[in-house]
Amino acid sequence: MEKYYEEACRLHRTYPVVDTHLDLAAEIYYRRRNGEREVIRSHYLEPLKKAGVRLVVSSVFLENEDLPARGLELTLGQIAALYEDLESVKEEVRLVRSKSEILQVIEEGKIGILLYMEGLDVLTWDCSMLRCFYEMGVRGASLTWSRRNYLGEGSCTASEYRQVRGGLSELGKEAVRELEALHMFVDVSHLNDDGFADLTGVAAKPFIASHSNARTIHDNYRNLTDDQIRLLSGRGGVMGMNACSEIVGAVPGPAGISKMCDHIEHIIRLAGPEHVGIGLDLCDAYYAARAKKELPAQRDDCLKDHSDLILLTAELLRRGVREEDIARILGGNFLRYFCDVLE
Repeated sequence: MEKYYEEACRLHRTYPVVDTHLDLAAEIYYRRRNGEREVIRSHYLEPLKKAGVRLVVSSVFLENEDLPARGLELTLGQIAALYEDLESVKEEVRLVRSKSEILQVIEEGKIGILLYMEGLDVLTWDCSMLRCFYEMGVRGASLTWSRRNYLGEGSCTASEYRQVRGGLSELGKEAVRELEALHMFVDVSHLNDDGFADLTGVAAKPFIASHSNARTIHDNYRNLTDDQIRLLSGRGGVMGMNACSEIVGAVPGPAGISKMCDHIEHIIRLAGPEHVGIGLDLCDAYYAARAKKELPAQRDDCLKDHSDLILLTAELLRRGVREEDIARILGGNFLRYFCDVLE
């Protein structure tokens, strides 16, 4: 395995890596409330640099207990916390809002943070608020998290196994059209099956699943069916492979990495290597921030941090995945998507 690891390190130095889901803004907000500063530098900078990550999509995420009363307050608080923390690493990490800014950070060997909303609960019934979030730097959204809001029904959570029925409301369909009009990306992760079907009927542009895997490999309603994967890829979308053990369907560590590769290979066979990427959803650090203490390592995440992506790449090499396809999976596919969708 050593020769594959060395080759994987070369690929991570050569090709830009993209992670399309990290609860970074939320984690920074809670760590700053706990008295920490320079969160990105302390917890993320070295693993991101080791893995060659050049773009991270940071979510703004709200817990059930925060809604509805504190939704807007915490949304603004997380965005402000991210902006403040970026000041401490501004020579190496910056917020990106457009194709040109993404390409610039890659050319300069820096790291870009792309901001998006994980669920639009905070809109309540007013989609015009999307314009305000756009002006704050938000460049995409999923309509729901794993719960109902005014736009539609979310899927069950990763720890559950149940079908949730009910499609998009008229407001949800309006939100899709407004997101596309603002050149913001649309994310179907956490949307239930009926909502996915409704979205395909209203969306005019490609959409993504930022952190969802293949339901055929692990039967979880947070993952996409083969038919959904075909629809998403047929529209020019990309799926980001999730590293949460309950979504992967394996325990953290080597077994989890191997199972993630099973998901990747299945999607390659089904839709081609142009439609799969990385969306790790590493949550252990977020849970620790919420709990105000360090929790046991790798409680839920199959990777200990972003540097373990090199192990994933080594396993793909061992299985015979071609270098050009690995380059697409690591970041090329999502870079193409964002450069097409964003202004």
